[in-house]
Amino acid sequence: ELEADTGARGAALFDEIYASAAGKMRARLDEFRPDFSVWVLEHAYGRVLSRPGLAPALRELLSTCALAAFDQPAQFESHARGALRFGATLDDLISALEATRPLAPGPNIDRARAALAKLS
Repeated sequence: ELEADTGARGAALFDEIYASAAGKMRARLDEFRPDFSVWVLEHAYGRVLSRPGLAPALRELLSTCALAAFDQPAQFESHARGALRFGATLDDLISALEATRPLAPGPNIDRARAALAKLS
């Protein structure tokens, strides 16, 4: 059973991560499938990414590592921006990617590092 506030908590975190692009991102999710949009906000953001235990910047850094490893460039860039909004630095992002290199295909990490140049 969902906690009563997971939808609101997820929406708030989503808004913090995506900032001025949050509305556009929600519209894209709704276009894909409205029930998927609800799932993303309630479960991915409301139950997973906003749960207590890790600081939001660290959680976003970990997200960028997974997204880089799986070669998801659009999502990587969004969560890299989120990490920066939560106080991580570009050096933190680079260090996180380099820590991921032994576990992920090198070209994926190289593409993610190149994407960081657009954020600076």
